Amino acid sequence: MFETNSEYDRGVNTFSPQGRILQVEYAMKAVKQGSTVLGIQTKQGVVLGVEKRLESPLVEPDSVKKIHQIDYHLCAATCGVVSDARTLIDKARMEAQNHTFTYTELIPVATVAQSIGDTILGFGKGEDMPSRPFGVAILIAGCDHHGPKLYNADPAGSYTEVCTYTSQFIFI
Repeated sequence: MFETNSEYDRGVNTFSPQGRILQVEYAMKAVKQGSTVLGIQTKQGVVLGVEKRLESPLVEPDSVKKIHQIDYHLCAATCGVVSDARTLIDKARMEAQNHTFTYTELIPVATVAQSIGDTILGFGKGEDMPSRPFGVAILIAGCDHHGPKLYNADPAGSYTEVCTYTSQFIFI
């Protein structure tokens, strides 16, 4: 029916003959072109590091944010499309605040990672969601009652707990 890959990449829910969704692969390529993100989990805490690439000498270095605070005990480092990262960080902040107001406790790190993964999977499903996959990978770091935790969420919507992570390991 379709003769080239360009026919399969028009829809976000169209599978290629190989069983792949090309839109998600394009989002992963956008992450691969982003800056490096590093996360290390120890028994005492979690360390996040990012590379700031300035596209122009006119860009103020302090205006480029790659590490974001979600809540008092949570932060996230992003690589990929900046606008997609801001959307997901804002949704994670709302989720954390709703949890705190509802249960009068801090949200577990795993719950935030699951919420971000669910949001990433929801592309094309509503007016407040984009009609394409999010082109961003996020490292979620925090300390809760289980101790320090580090999670990775990728453009495919999967989230995994990791001990040490660099964005260059997965997307090569």
